[in-house]
Amino acid sequence: MDFDRLLVLDYFEKNKDFYKSTVYPNIEKHRKGGCTLRVCDKSGNPIKNARVKIKQISHAFKFGANLFMLAELETEEKNRLYEKYFKDVFNMATLPFYWNTTEPQPKEYRFDKGCTKYYRRPPIDLCMEFCKENKIEPREHALAYEAHFPEWLRSKSVSKIKELLEERISIIAKRYKDDIPTIEVTNEMLWWEGKTAFYDEEDYIEWCFKTARKYFPKNQLV
Repeated sequence: MDFDRLLVLDYFEKNKDFYKSTVYPNIEKHRKGGCTLRVCDKSGNPIKNARVKIKQISHAFKFGANLFMLAELETEEKNRLYEKYFKDVFNMATLPFYWNTTEPQPKEYRFDKGCTKYYRRPPIDLCMEFCKENKIEPREHALAYEAHFPEWLRSKSVSKIKELLEERISIIAKRYKDDIPTIEVTNEMLWWEGKTAFYDEEDYIEWCFKTARKYFPKNQLV
């Protein structure tokens, strides 16, 4: 067992009393429910002492992870295993809509499957194809994640950034709004200072959400 794993397990060991008193009971109370199954024949008559085998194949709870390593591993075998394990476990996937890698240069968009590769930033259309084939709900991440704004944007004025950001939002909406229910508008609003002038404006979050709603009228904005 390596040192990092010991550190992680140590945290759980130190808090084991809290898990026993609060976490585990709350799992039973809030994350589980009961049901009654009635096993009948074709005529609707109950089958006495019936033996059944049940396999859950879906659930309403959204359980996901980022899909950033799709087609990114060293061999095809590893890539196939990644796909298998992902679809076996998750029903939601976060897709990398970072501005600096979906438009690394002005008007140079990276949405199509065959576009230039960036590590941990698989093309959005490739991710969408995987999600549709495996009945996984895609999640957009994120329209205005300022820490990942492109370098070519940094010297622009606030008004110009708003103009370009609205253009970006409209392009993403046109391509994906009908296929992606949940849209992450902003993310990690905790930096002391931003990389662009717009980040320091008082209306940054409000403007981003109002603009997103304009182009994503029926989607969930988060």
